[in-house]
Amino acid sequence: MKIYIKRIEYLGENQPSRRALKITLNNKTVIRVDRCWESWQQYGGTLSELAVTQPTVQAHNDWLHGGPRPI
Repeated sequence: MKIYIKRIEYLGENQPSRRALKITLNNKTVIRVDRCWESWQQYGGTLSELAVTQPTVQAHNDWLHGGPRPI
């Protein structure tokens, strides 16, 4: 089965210092993404699941640190 992102939730949208992402995959795995220094950390999945979300998370790095949402 091919794993893909089904849903992205933006947590703490109005509180830049508390922003996080909640990413739900098609296999029902939920990945949590928190900002960490100038980067981010992912929790809650296998290495292959985290690899699927990595490009999307990288695109949201600026948002996690207080910037606008990516297009």
